[in-house]
Amino acid sequence: MDTKATEGPNAQFRSRDVALSAFIDEMAADLAANAADLALLVDHRGVIRDAAYSGDEFADEDAVDSWIGRKWIELVQDDSRDKISALLNAPAHAGKRRWRHVNHAQPGGHDLPVRYFTLPTGREGWTLAIGRDLRAAARMQKRLIEAQRAMEQDYARVREAETRFRLLFQLSSEGVIIVEGASSKVTDVNAAAARLLGRPAQRLEGRTLDGVFGPARSEAVRETLAVARKTGRTERVELTLEGAHQPCQLSASIYRQGRDVHYLVRIAEMNAPAAAQSGASLARLAAILPDGLVLTGEDGKILSVNEAFADIVQLSDVKAAAGTPVETYLGRTETEVNVLMANLREHGVIRNFATMVRSQHDLREPVEVSAVAAPGPSGTVYGFSIRPVGRRLVAGRRESGAAMPASVDQLTDLVGRVALKDIVRESTDMIEQSCIEAALALTNDNRASAAEILGLSRQSLYAKMHRHKIGELTPKPEH
Repeated sequence: MDTKATEGPNAQFRSRDVALSAFIDEMAADLAANAADLALLVDHRGVIRDAAYSGDEFADEDAVDSWIGRKWIELVQDDSRDKISALLNAPAHAGKRRWRHVNHAQPGGHDLPVRYFTLPTGREGWTLAIGRDLRAAARMQKRLIEAQRAMEQDYARVREAETRFRLLFQLSSEGVIIVEGASSKVTDVNAAAARLLGRPAQRLEGRTLDGVFGPARSEAVRETLAVARKTGRTERVELTLEGAHQPCQLSASIYRQGRDVHYLVRIAEMNAPAAAQSGASLARLAAILPDGLVLTGEDGKILSVNEAFADIVQLSDVKAAAGTPVETYLGRTETEVNVLMANLREHGVIRNFATMVRSQHDLREPVEVSAVAAPGPSGTVYGFSIRPVGRRLVAGRRESGAAMPASVDQLTDLVGRVALKDIVRESTDMIEQSCIEAALALTNDNRASAAEILGLSRQSLYAKMHRHKIGELTPKPEH
């Protein structure tokens, strides 16, 4: 042995290939199998000849053992095939080798993400592929994306709520001032409060509340805030604002935002006509009510509608319906609308009348209509409340005190004792009879109108009435 071969910390075997040839392959295989999540031995044709993996995840879920004997490139998604080719064709004496992200196609449609780099083996053309399982990282990325999406949705909801708050805050007819609890400084003022105080909102923000109202009223303002801090809210306090000829009412309530306390201070003119305020409030509420509202004259032509009705019939503007006959949008047939209007004129009120509305594009939607007649400045006006029912189960109409659900209960009691086709036939007859009776009741026994409402010919209606023994089908003999 050459003694120079053993000198110093970098000493090596003189004939390293001979010394290690007996166990180098076994040692490399053990190292690859234990150091990597997945190791593949690929021959010169790209066929997997052996596989090793750590843990039970690959064995239980991904059936890596079934890859042996198959071409590596056939086991990956289309977008990863070029990467497999690059891994297999990497130069044997390349310096730093590049990791490549590969997606294996798995049964069930999900991917198995693995990060590979390759090393040459002792056999010519054979390659050892070392892989790291990226599923944990992929799950983490997915959770991160979902968390980011949830944050964006929450942010959008907060912005939407803030927009609604700002809109209501500025459109309120009552003066509102937001005051910071610790410093008693004004942080926000709506347009009505700025008008009552006679100064722009920008000049009021940042000042103390007693400074806003002036020295003569500062004591009353401080007492109001003190009571609100102790009790949560105060009764209205009367005071006169600078430059105003009539007194106002001041009240305050307290609310918390996190750990900070804020006051909600309201200012109202005392001599504003209560009826006018309530009327304006009612009009604003009617405009934003979720149910459709329609106001017509005695001739049945629409005077005004709210936003909800415009949405139901797909109008671009609430003013577009003005002057249009109500039957343009309401009712299955003109006869049905005539029946509705006749009952409304006779009784003055209609409740839960089931019918249809038609949009300007002739799309139909089931609704319930309640209506009322009231005297107006130039004759009777009619108000209609229209509520879409959609898929909601509509309660059966009652006739002679017998409710529809009771009959349904009797039918369901037959399940298990009578064949389904017999139950269906019985229920069909029951529904048909109830609908005919309801149509006759709505039209005051006018059979021609009832047939039109039901979409039947008069002959078909008479035949069904005879089958169900409804009404007098033959004239009574005269005495």
